[in-house]
This record gives sequence, C-alpha cells and structure tokens, in this order.
Amino acid sequence: MNNKDDLFGVVVPIITPVDDNDCVDESAFRKLIQILINSGVNGLFIGGSAGEGPLLTDTEWRRMMEIAFDENKGQVFLFAGTNDTSTARAKEKVKAVKEIGYKCFVLTSTYYLASHTAEERLRFFGACKEAGGDMEMIAYNIPQNIGKEIFVETLCELAKRKWIRYCKESSGNVEYFKRLAAEGGQVGLKVFEGDEQTMADGLAAGACGIVPVCANYEPRTYVDLYQAAANQDFDKVRQFHRRVLYLKEKLVLSGPFWLTGIKYAVSTLGIGNGRTVGPLEQVNEKQKAVIDDIRDKLALSS
Repeated sequence: MNNKDDLFGVVVPIITPVDDNDCVDESAFRKLIQILINSGVNGLFIGGSAGEGPLLTDTEWRRMMEIAFDENKGQVFLFAGTNDTSTARAKEKVKAVKEIGYKCFVLTSTYYLASHTAEERLRFFGACKEAGGDMEMIAYNIPQNIGKEIFVETLCELAKRKWIRYCKESSGNVEYFKRLAAEGGQVGLKVFEGDEQTMADGLAAGACGIVPVCANYEPRTYVDLYQAAANQDFDKVRQFHRRVLYLKEKLVLSGPFWLTGIKYAVSTLGIGNGRTVGPLEQVNEKQKAVIDDIRDKLALSS
C-alpha cells in the first residue's frame, strides 16, 4: 500500500524531441507527454540521459523543463534531471526547477573531473539538497556515465541524514541492486530499477518502481510488468520481461548508440524527427529497417 507522498510505479525517462538546430520541438514533446500519461504511467523523468538534458544549451534545457511542467499539470510525478559537472552548476539547475514548480529532482555525482570519493559525493549531494530545500532529492547511480558507482554505504548515509528517500539504480549489476535494496531498506531508502535487462530481478528484489527507456515507444508493456510484480504474479512478470528484452535488443542494441533507436522508433509513431542532439550518432539505415520491421509486425497483429 502506497502513501500519498510515496513515489512508485513506472516512471518513463522521456526523450526530448529536437529540431535540426538541437532546439526542443515543443509540439512533439507535448504530444509524447500526453501519450505516456494516457497510457497509465505513474511519472516522467525529464532531462535525464534519455532526455539528453546535459547536452542541451541552458536556454533549451529550461524550455524543456517549463514545457513538461506546463503540459503535465500535476497529472503524474515529475522528476527533474539536474545532472551537471560541478556543484555550482548543479545547484543552479536545482534552483531553476524549484522556481518552475517541480517537487522532485534527480541527481547523480559530478562527472568529467571527479575523484569519486565518498567525501566528495557527500559534499556534493549535501550542497544540492540545501539548494533544493523541501524538494525531494533522488540519487541516481549510473556508473557507465559517471565513471564509478556510488558506494552503497554512501547512498545509505544520504538516507540516514534524511537527504534522500529514493535512488534510481541503473548499473545493471544485480548483486549491487540487491545489496542496495536490502541495506537501504534498513535506513528508509527505496530503489527504482532503471536497467531493463535486469528489471525482473530488480522487481523481485523489492524495487519500488521501474524507469524504462523503451517505454517511450511501448509504455503499456511496462505498466503491465509493474502491475504483475505488484500482484506478485511472477509468471506474468517473466512473460512481460521477455517482451522488454526483445524491445531492448531491437531498439537499444541494434544501432551505433543506445538512444538513436529509441528516438527513431518514437518518430515512427508520428512524434518528432528522430534526431539525437549533436554530436551523438544518428540512426542508420540498418537500424531503421530493424525498427520498421517491429512496426510492421505490430500492425499485422493488431
């Protein structure tokens, strides 16, 4: 049973449609937001890795945040991605989303120049929590982007200090996830599973929710997966997870960069042009053919 202040369920790390100049495509973005909300998801993560938040200019990053907040109108949870390369830059983003009206922000450790020590990370998260005031700060473990995992002990310490109640865990390391869920649970920390390959394991280990990038394309599969886990129907969990693994193989692993297939797939639904923000690779013809084949099979089965 979830309390009214709890965060849980399917939180989609929404992509950000952009035009040829890497500016937010407002109409496409609003359309995708409504499609996802209407599909029954519980929340949207704005400007994370899938949303290419760190790649946008400051002006476009703010536009993205304002458009999403306005279009949502309080219908689902909104997580604001505030990742950046220094304490000062991250704090400015936290203050900006607070000013817009967001209640939650997501934050990983700094990257590019970072020592990755526990002390450095505690200073960083503490300063950003102070900047956010009464906002919910959600820690984000994504070692493939920041160079090194956030130690389980550090995340538990953040929870002990009452700075966080939630962590988004995207390492894909099942043993790390299980340890974080178990030790974190002892200090009031709940964990979202952000890796689709290990999503069934994460739910079985007690994940409070899932954050799946392929849900941009096929959200109902993930809503059904989460509901099956909530009902402890693990036969159905395995059934839906097979579909999840198929989507990851075809959309994420079939091209030059994991995001290119997702953005192209969403464009085949009539949302945006499929472009990624420069200098990321664009979808190639081979990957288009793989994704178009999925669309054809869906059309035949409907």
